[in-house]
This record gives sequence, structure tokens and C-alpha cells, in this order.
Amino acid sequence: MQILSVKAENFKGLKLVEVEPEKVATIVGGKNRAGKSSLLDAIAATLGGKKLCPAEPIREGEDEARCEIQLDGEQKRMLPPCTVIRTWKRRKTGSIASELEITTEDGYKAPTPQTILDDVVGPLGFDPERFLRMKPKEQAEVLRGLVGLDFTELDQKRQELYSQRTEVNRNGKAMKSRFDAMPCHADAPKEEVSVLALMTELQRRQAVNRQHNEVRNELTALQQGVKTWERQLADADSAIDDLEQKLKQAKERRNDIDKKRNRAATEVTAKQAEVDALQDEDEQEIKDRITDSESVNRKVRENADRALLSNELEAERKKSADLTKQIEDIDATKQNMREAAEWPVPGLGYDENGVTLMDRPFDQACAAEQREAAFGIVAALNPTLKFSFIKDGSLLDEEELDDFARIAAEKGFQLFVERVGDGKECTVVIADGEIEEK
Repeated sequence: MQILSVKAENFKGLKLVEVEPEKVATIVGGKNRAGKSSLLDAIAATLGGKKLCPAEPIREGEDEARCEIQLDGEQKRMLPPCTVIRTWKRRKTGSIASELEITTEDGYKAPTPQTILDDVVGPLGFDPERFLRMKPKEQAEVLRGLVGLDFTELDQKRQELYSQRTEVNRNGKAMKSRFDAMPCHADAPKEEVSVLALMTELQRRQAVNRQHNEVRNELTALQQGVKTWERQLADADSAIDDLEQKLKQAKERRNDIDKKRNRAATEVTAKQAEVDALQDEDEQEIKDRITDSESVNRKVRENADRALLSNELEAERKKSADLTKQIEDIDATKQNMREAAEWPVPGLGYDENGVTLMDRPFDQACAAEQREAAFGIVAALNPTLKFSFIKDGSLLDEEELDDFARIAAEKGFQLFVERVGDGKECTVVIADGEIEEK
């Protein structure tokens, strides 16, 4: 369905303009503030209703504005050729009321005109050139709305998981730094040394050694006794020589002393054997172990801390891997949704960075490919009323303008182009709100 004619009166900057647009490209020329944009806005407001109507549609100094558009109908939807008329009136309160009617050639008036227009009119005035100038994420937003993909919840969940993974990785990195800085003692035992047990063992060994020393002291005392008896025996032998008269007594005494000496010698021999069998235990070794215990225990504690941190680090790695898997699952779900969607142009898509074409960023496609894709989106947004316009047509050179016109012709679209100037390329020229005769 296309527009056959437009008649706008007192709409924004227009006084009275009547246009029969071309089937393909209608170039609307004129100076700035002459009313070019007002004509395009009148078409959008008439067909699109309140959502496309400016806040002040009535020309300054007037109380009523009117726009009449003739449409050629749509066979598939069984819409006959008709005339759409929208009128804006200023109330005494200053507010503006809008009235709409749709009349067919045989005089039939539609009872719900806006419902009919909403059914056939897409986002009127979609500007393919403006789409090309959008930022990548803005382009992706338009495309997302077109194909009906809403990743809001998935993107929110993905962002939460991404933030969690970032925090986990940050903690893991800090743990890894601490882990790498911790000493590892290969020579340390698995458990700390018990100083109390070592002290107890030292006390036991000291008690044993004290007993041994007592035995040694007994031997020394016995040895001293033998020496004493030997000295007395020598004195007795001397006395025998000097005191013959006391020989019997001295011999008896000698025999008695000899017996005592023999008993003492026997005891010395036995005690010597006992002493020879003694083996003192090493006190210094246990003292050294007590001295080294704190160093050993420090190593054991540091190894235990290192092992604990190693377990925590592994847990963080597993947590990060799990979050990464969840993010990948979300990305896969989004990709499956994209692949299942009906795209207006083959190879068109988008990701978190913007629109893509043939799996490449959209802005890396050549200018012709970008224009083809933009018009493909126009066609998808406006499947029934094949209408579009370019407001900043002055930014296009002749080659670009011709290319847009060619694409519009191929897709059966009417293209309105607003252009500053009154050159021969202009279909109509507006001056001071009216059509200027060329």
C-alpha cells in the first residue's frame, strides 16, 4: 500500500501544501524552516496518531489544522482505496483535540479508524539513513525490537554471573599471590613437635642418669674404702715387725682386716661389672630437639596454612569455572534464540557489541551492504504501508541518494527525502509553508 496524495493545512510550519508523491522517491526541497519537516511530520501524525504527533501540531496563530491522505489500498488485507483525514482543533482551555476518519471511495466510513491504521502502519517515517548513523548498541536495540528478542533477564543474569566470576577471580588471584608467597618446608614433619613430651622424656632420662651417678658414687666410695684398708694393712705389717709381742693379736686383726678387704674387693668387682654395663642416655640430643622444636613447629604450621589455602584456591577455581559455564550457557541460549528468529535481511544479527552482518560488525560492511540492510529493516517494520523518509537528505551525495532510490524501487517503497535547496533533483519545493512553483 502506498500514498497517492497528501494535503496538509496549518500543520506546524505549513500553510497549505498538496503533493502527489512519486511511486519511488519524492525529494522535498526548500530552505531551512520553510516547512519541509512539517510535511513529513504531518504524514506521520495523520497515520500514526498520538504517538507520532508533535506537542504543538497547529500552526501558530491558527485554531485548526488538517491533513488528508489518499491511500491506494491493500488487496491481501482486503483494504480498499481510502482517504484518511485527521483534524486538530484547539480548545478554549488551550488543549488540542484530534479527530480521525477513514472514508472509502463508495462513501463508507470506518467505525474504528485508528484500529485500522494501527493494523497496517508500522513505525512511520523510519529513516534508514538515521539508522546507519546510530551507535552500534542503538542499532542492536532497534533490531532486537524488530525480531522480538528480549534478552533483558538473560543479560541481567549474565551480568550478575559475570560480576560474581570477576569477584571470584579477584579473590582467587589474591589467594594465588598469598599461596605463592608462602614458604614450603619439605623437611618438616606433618605434625608439630610436642615440647611437653620432649620435656617429659628429658626428665625421665635425667632421672635414669642420676641413678647411674649414684651407683658410680658408691663405686668411688668402695674404692676409697679399699685404699683405706690397704693403708691400715701396711700399718699392721709394720707393727708386726715392731711388736712381736703383739703378733698373735696383730695376725688375728690382720686376718679380720683381710677378710673385710676381700669382701670389699668382691663387692668392687661386682659393682665394677655393674658400672661397666651401664650406658648413659644422650641428654644433649633431646635438649637439641627441644631447642629446634619451635622452628620445626613453625614449619609444620606454615605447611598446614599452605595446604588449607591450596584447598581454598582450588575451590575458588571450581567456582569460577562453574560461573563461566553458566555464562556460556546463557550466551548459547541467546545464540539459539537469534538463530531461531526471523531476520529481515539474510545474515543480519546482533551481539552485545551491536548489529552484525555475515558474522562481522555492521560498520565493517561496505556502504552499499549497509544501505541494503537498513532498507531491509524498513521493509520489515512497514510490511503493509511501504513508506519511509530520510530527513537529513542534505548529508547524502548524489550517488548515495541514487542508491537509496534504487533500493526503494526494488522493494516497492515510497521514499520521501528532505533536502535543503531547490535544485533540479527536487520533486517539490516548499517556501514559507507552501509549494513553490518551479
